[in-house]
Amino acid sequence: MKNILISLFSILFVFACSSVETVDVQETKTVDLTSSESDSESSMDSGSSMSELDIGEPHTKVFFDYDQDTLREDALSDLLAISRLMKENVRYTLLIEGHADERGTREYNLALSERRATAVENFLVASGVSSFNIEVVGYGEEKPVDVASNETAWAKNRRAELYFIK
Repeated sequence: MKNILISLFSILFVFACSSVETVDVQETKTVDLTSSESDSESSMDSGSSMSELDIGEPHTKVFFDYDQDTLREDALSDLLAISRLMKENVRYTLLIEGHADERGTREYNLALSERRATAVENFLVASGVSSFNIEVVGYGEEKPVDVASNETAWAKNRRAELYFIK
């Protein structure tokens, strides 16, 4: 328990002290966890259940800055919503796939992608999700969503994808 609290405070400290330079790579949905109204377009609203989710399809993507494995502030609301869903539906497993862009060696990018997936896992565990319900894998640069060699493509490829599996 002590380690979880230390991890949570460390994550919060990093976000409080860091400045974030973001690259707008796609339109994202935000979830207001304080609102009691449900948004029928969001798969993570308060009325969602796991049966309504696309099992095996990417549910959420978390993007990372260049050469970083720390969570950006723009990912926290989605991760908190995922945490809530996982705590309500403990029979499901969450697969977190880490990815990197093509810059760097294959070995470095594989390790970086695993650290990114683990950063997401650590946040979810710190928010109350059982680590037994989470699987983590890093793919490095092996599965890009955009094969171009420019900053926009690289920003899309620096990600972790979250999948619900049975």
